Amino acid sequence: MGTRLRVRGACVAATMVVAVAAVACSNAPASSGTNAQGSGGTTASTAGPGPSGTFPAVNQPGVSATEIKVAGVASATNPLGASYGSAFDGTQAYFDMINSQGGIYGRKLTLSQKIDDNGIKNKEVVQPLLTGDIFAVLPIDTLLFTGADDLVAAGIPTFGWMINGEWGGTKQAPKANLFGQEGSYLGIEDANAIIPYLAKKLGLHKVGILAYGVPQSADCAKGTKAGIEKWGPTNGVEVAFSDSTLAFGEKNLAVQVGRMKDAGVDFVSTCLDTNGVVTLATEMDKQGMKATQYLPNGYDHDFVKAYGDLFDGSIVRTSFATVELPADQQPQGLKDLVTWIGKGGGKLTENAITGWMNANQFVDGLKAAGPDFTRAKVIAAVNAMTNWNSNGISPGVDWSVRHYASSPSSCAAFSVIKNSTFVPDLGEPGKPFLCVDSSGTELVTSTKS
Repeated sequence: MGTRLRVRGACVAATMVVAVAAVACSNAPASSGTNAQGSGGTTASTAGPGPSGTFPAVNQPGVSATEIKVAGVASATNPLGASYGSAFDGTQAYFDMINSQGGIYGRKLTLSQKIDDNGIKNKEVVQPLLTGDIFAVLPIDTLLFTGADDLVAAGIPTFGWMINGEWGGTKQAPKANLFGQEGSYLGIEDANAIIPYLAKKLGLHKVGILAYGVPQSADCAKGTKAGIEKWGPTNGVEVAFSDSTLAFGEKNLAVQVGRMKDAGVDFVSTCLDTNGVVTLATEMDKQGMKATQYLPNGYDHDFVKAYGDLFDGSIVRTSFATVELPADQQPQGLKDLVTWIGKGGGKLTENAITGWMNANQFVDGLKAAGPDFTRAKVIAAVNAMTNWNSNGISPGVDWSVRHYASSPSSCAAFSVIKNSTFVPDLGEPGKPFLCVDSSGTELVTSTKS
């Protein structure tokens, strides 16, 4: 979930709350595949083209003898001025790659609709899709996802950016047709094992936690605090300051920074949007407070270009391998993404990467479903994937559980901001993802490709 440079205009209450969720929910444990089986997200179209009549006819919405049509919804217009609309670029780039190889089952993939829900009209714009001439919905990259249950009831395969609670279900009702890029269950109140691990790794001991007083942001802070309380004592890490009552858009954090400085805070974890972390960093600099910030939402090239001097040394988390990896260490999926985003003239943002991954997962579901595919077969095929990793871009998702539960292992890629650039860190050559096992009382770490 990416950070944003500015807030444009006034936010309505509901949008404000969910916008906060968009920056808070990356505290949720990232998914890790639990076994080696399942789709790795291969990029070659194994189905391939064929002579006319080679493939069986498919009687499904949006499918003809030559085309498979999907529709996407993004909050391209939004009160945060955020780049949600670039998810369309990522999806289109992946489709362009597959279509250049002959498509799938002799059919071209078409993103037939790019719908802007304006951040607050998700349910409204989803309604026509329920009976429309489309096979699937992707990407979904929106502030609100109020149309989620309608898509579930219609049984339409849906792929998107998992930042809303509506993505996740329960074991009894898992919302089996909704697929987020790193799972569908947020679990932001779950004890966060990453923070105590990072603090220990960096030789830091006293953590300050800041959040807004709305539930999504405050719940994120609860997860951070719970993780430190669980694993901190044995790792020399403690919560030295915590405030989850900030007003959204707060411009004066002098009191909070002063109290953190007095408490000796040397590591700061927030559940704030970009404006919030910039306000915080500015005040820290003003008061001469030396502390490392953890930015789970900080992978934004415009952001780091504009504010990198304030965040030098800060740690940035992503649920995907970043383009800053050396070329010889980049997974094939990342190389393909960079190539095809460039060919299409799209901007490489976190949202574009998510859109690419959504399209990749959709195509893998089609391949696994077979040439006589249906919506139900595609949904079942994706849910049988226990280590789906977008050809190395992500650490892997176990879809047998990730509709309703967090993974016992939190896996992510980490970068350090240095000289206004992102520098990959904490991983190993060819293994960009750090995993922290949160299933026990001791923090066990490993790296994976």
